[in-house]
Amino acid sequence: MGLLYIREAVVGCADVDRAVRFHCEALGFAVVERDGEEILLAAADAPAGRLRLVPAAGSAATDSARVWDPGPRLFGLYSHDLEATAQAIEAAGGLALPRVSYPYGAATMTEMVGYGLDSVWWTIPRAVPGGHRPSAAYEAEPERLHSELHSAVIVVEDHDAAVAFFAAGGLDTVFDGQMAGADFERLVGMPTGAVLRLAFLSGPDHQPARFEIMSFTGVDATDRSQDPVGIQRLRFACDDVAATRDALLAAGAESLPDGALRGPAGVVLELVAEAAR
Repeated sequence: MGLLYIREAVVGCADVDRAVRFHCEALGFAVVERDGEEILLAAADAPAGRLRLVPAAGSAATDSARVWDPGPRLFGLYSHDLEATAQAIEAAGGLALPRVSYPYGAATMTEMVGYGLDSVWWTIPRAVPGGHRPSAAYEAEPERLHSELHSAVIVVEDHDAAVAFFAAGGLDTVFDGQMAGADFERLVGMPTGAVLRLAFLSGPDHQPARFEIMSFTGVDATDRSQDPVGIQRLRFACDDVAATRDALLAAGAESLPDGALRGPAGVVLELVAEAAR
């Protein structure tokens, strides 16, 4: 019983048309559905790890959140060529931070962090043969530059409580550790001496999009969890919606009028039945 993968992430946009252009030009998404002012994007028609862009509710913030500001904050995807990705992000109006390589288990990870629009940051590891987790987009088009969403990330103040909350919903912790030092300061753009703690969580088959929890120490953070722009909700596929909902409520979720749940860092979770992939 529990959460399996993120089928779709909903993003509130100050300008939906501009957001569509950015995500298609910079990150390889394509429009697969239009429903009034809402636009659904996918990578190679992958059945999950999709983006739904919607108009921001209320007054949109004019300044961008920093990576370490609490709230639903980042997305992740894979790239086969980080230099090409950085060029595409900047050509589309975003910001690409330096590419950084660092030890990752017995291997070496090369990754970049970039900023797009609407207070959403992107963490982008380089995909290597046999070195990335499942990706339906790469399976459909092995030569494409980018995958579908690899992960959605929230930044929290109480890391352990957030991990426990999602564990109650059925996600397994694949990794939970601290990252600090010059390499990670360059990668994330965080202040000297700051520390990032990252937990990587997944359903049993590690299907995208997966879920990550970040927390920071040594930073001057501002809670941006209620911003009208940015990641507004995550639509999680479940193998038993009713049981998963009950488990999350017991773990402290807030029930919302439309049946969704509010969890740590203000993230709104919509639980949907698993569909055939």
